[in-house]
Amino acid sequence: MFDIGFFELVVIGVVLLVVMGPEKLPEVAKQAAFMVRKARQTMFKLRSEMSQEMQGTPFEDFQKAKQEMADLKRDIRQMGSDLANAAEEKIDVDKKAEIQTESTSPAQADENKS
Repeated sequence: MFDIGFFELVVIGVVLLVVMGPEKLPEVAKQAAFMVRKARQTMFKLRSEMSQEMQGTPFEDFQKAKQEMADLKRDIRQMGSDLANAAEEKIDVDKKAEIQTESTSPAQADENKS
């Protein structure tokens, strides 16, 4: 968590021993351990409360809405590709009709009209 190595802990311990003295050091260590334990408990409570809040109804509704939007996006893309394919088929049919009309001679066109 703090990225403190063994030698840093030894230096801190020696400084505490010199500053506090051997009589008060156990009491200070006990208070420090108590404060660390209290901080951990508080963090655990906060984390569990946040987890419970995130599992509440509004967040679940948000996830559902997000999934529905993704589904809608996929459906719109599919419809767009279907429309593009249909338009390409229509263009191909129109071009084939033009080619067939152009390939017939004007005399044949006049015969077909009669």
